[in-house]
Amino acid sequence: MQSLYKDSLPLIKKFIQPYTAYECEAGLLQESYFGLREAVQHYETSANVRFMTYAEYWIKQSVQRYHEKCGSTVRIPSHTRQKITRLQRAIDQIGQEQGREPKAAEIAALSGVSVEEVQEIQGYMQSVVSLDTPIAEDNSLTLADTLQADLNIENDMVEIYGEHSKNELWGIVERYTAVKENEIIKEIFLHGKAMAQVAREQELSFDRIRQIKEKGLRKLKTGKA
Repeated sequence: MQSLYKDSLPLIKKFIQPYTAYECEAGLLQESYFGLREAVQHYETSANVRFMTYAEYWIKQSVQRYHEKCGSTVRIPSHTRQKITRLQRAIDQIGQEQGREPKAAEIAALSGVSVEEVQEIQGYMQSVVSLDTPIAEDNSLTLADTLQADLNIENDMVEIYGEHSKNELWGIVERYTAVKENEIIKEIFLHGKAMAQVAREQELSFDRIRQIKEKGLRKLKTGKA
């Protein structure tokens, strides 16, 4: 088994490459060994199938099970994970060809899903935060504090992570925009106010509100922001 595993390692790494975007390679290679062992136990030479062609199925099955059980605090359905893999391939392909981050519409066209699905799935693709992460402004409440044994933890975690992401987003807006830009952007995008309403409340012209908003958004599209 050790000799077979060592000799097959370059091919095994190709098999597991789509999963390395979400899990560390060392863990995936360990699971690949178990898959390879399963293939050895089930392989029939009379089937006239090359061993590594046969082994690919068992290796990927082992890696997929590991990914679904251990890969995320928030459990993601297998069909969604398959879409994540397709999207990641599309992102990698466009990145290699164009040398830039792809737009949602480009990813959607290449992977065969809607732009809305791309945006939703990209949310799943973000790293899951630690249970010790504070979600209250005064650091008095963490994700772990909100978990109770009699609740549906999966649904709660999705909701909590969404709230955490929103807080993170507005923290970025505040950090990288001027005070007035931050205020205007929040009024429009967080509180859902029309620019005309914001202009009246701020006692500024419509064009001035638009200029402040656009200047702030330009800052959020560049650099670290």
